[in-house]
Amino acid sequence: MKKRYKIWIVKNLQSKVITNLVILIFSIIILSECVSHTAGYLTPQSQVIKQRYWRANSYLFGCFMEGTKYQTPIFQFDGRKPGSTILILGGTHGNEPAGFEAAYRLLETLSKNPITAGKVFIVPEANRVAVAQKSRRISVPEEIDIERGNLNRCYPGGPEGLPMEQEAYQITQFIRRQNVDLFIDLHESPKFHLESRDAKGNYYGLGQTLIYTPNEEATWLAMIVADELNARIPEKIKQFSLVEHPIESSAAWSAGKHFNIPAFTIETCKKLPLEERIQYQLEILNSILREQGMIQ
Repeated sequence: MKKRYKIWIVKNLQSKVITNLVILIFSIIILSECVSHTAGYLTPQSQVIKQRYWRANSYLFGCFMEGTKYQTPIFQFDGRKPGSTILILGGTHGNEPAGFEAAYRLLETLSKNPITAGKVFIVPEANRVAVAQKSRRISVPEEIDIERGNLNRCYPGGPEGLPMEQEAYQITQFIRRQNVDLFIDLHESPKFHLESRDAKGNYYGLGQTLIYTPNEEATWLAMIVADELNARIPEKIKQFSLVEHPIESSAAWSAGKHFNIPAFTIETCKKLPLEERIQYQLEILNSILREQGMIQ
C-alpha cells in the first residue's frame, strides 16, 4: 500500500511539473510575441510606459469598446481645484505615430506632475487595432465604404454600426456624460501645409497645422498656442498654421457641432524626424493645459 502510494505521488508530481513547464513555455512564447508586437509600433520609451500603465491602477478610468478586440483604456487625471475637462485622443490613425507617442509621454508626465485643476482624460490608442497594424483604418466587409473603418470619419457614430462607428458613438457619449469642454485629437500628415498649394494658390497640406472648430474660444486658444510655438521655431516651413473647420464626420468636427466646445485636430508633418514631431505635439498639449490653468 505504501509503495503504491509513493508511486502515485511520484507520478502526480511528474504530471504537475510537466503541466507547469508547458504553461511556462506558452507564457514565454506569448510574452515574446507581445514584446515583439509592441516593438513594432512603439518607441522603447513608450513601450515601457504602456507596460506600466496598461495594468489596472489609480489612473485607469475605464475602456472604450470593452470586451472586444478593439478595447482600449481611458486614463484619468484629476486636479485639486475645479477647472476644464479635457479629452485627448492619440492613435485615431494607426499610421500617425507622433500622436500616440505624445499621448503616452503626456500620460507619464501627468502621473509624475499632477494637474492642479480640472480633469484630463487620455486615450493613447483610440483605434487600437489600426495602431498595432500601423494602418490608417481597420478593414471592413467588401462592398462597404472603407472609410467606415476609419475612426475619424465615423462621428457621431451609432450603437449598432460597424466597430469604428460604435467606438465613435461611445466617444461621443463619453463627451456628453463627462461634460468634456475641450477636445484634442492628435494626428499627422505627409505634407507641410506651407509647401502644398492647389491650382488656385490655396494651401492644402495639413502637416504643421492646428485645425480648430469655428467658435470664439477655440479661435482664441488656437492663436495663442500657435504664436507661442512659432516663436520658438525659426524655420518657416516648420511653423504651425491655423486652419478653421475640421473635416466633416471627424472627432473634432463632431465635438464642435454637437457640443459647441473648442475642439482641435493637431497635425504634425511626417517629413520631420519622429522625435521632433512628438515634441511639437507635446508642446502644443502643454501650451493648452497651461492656458486652461491646469499646469504651470
